[in-house]
Amino acid sequence: MARVFVDTNVLFPFSVMDLMLALTEDAIHEVLWTDALLAEWERVIVREQRRTAESASRITSSIREFFADSRVGEDEYQALVAEMPANDLDDQQHMAAAVAGGANVIITWNRGDFPSEPLACRGIRVLDPDEYLCELIVELPREVVDTVVRMAAGKRRPPLSAHDLADSLAKAGVPNFTTRLTARLDHGEAHRIWSSGGQPKKPMRAP
Repeated sequence: MARVFVDTNVLFPFSVMDLMLALTEDAIHEVLWTDALLAEWERVIVREQRRTAESASRITSSIREFFADSRVGEDEYQALVAEMPANDLDDQQHMAAAVAGGANVIITWNRGDFPSEPLACRGIRVLDPDEYLCELIVELPREVVDTVVRMAAGKRRPPLSAHDLADSLAKAGVPNFTTRLTARLDHGEAHRIWSSGGQPKKPMRAP
């Protein structure tokens, strides 16, 4: 199972963050986090007026509770910070935590902030979310699709189908992954109907 460190800028829109955490719940990968990462996310999400301070705090509290085993403590990575090849302290801390936590991948929209060659020497690749998710669905197609279907089934306000969820992910910046996901969803729907002796239909979408 891959261990990934997700940069703060990937954690909103919330749909991408939600998927990354759901994949951890289903043991498809493990998202590593630090207190500094969650604190930065809270500051940014509130500053950008995408969440209230109370809502952001509830989300990070839930992450701390439900994903406690994925925490990388400051005492585990602090000694590595000065060795990291970056000028920004936040980026240095994220890289150090990824190294200390045994991450295989750093996922970020700002790949230039995370020099790939020095990190490769430490066994860490740098990918954007679309690249990473595309690789994941090729490697573990059934598992990733099952996670998305489970996520959609749990949506109530408003109700969402798996295709609706795929649409929201495409708008959040992972269109290539969404293309692969939608093809898998369509194939699965057609396979179920043909197996039962019927004709394939277009997938149902929530209103």
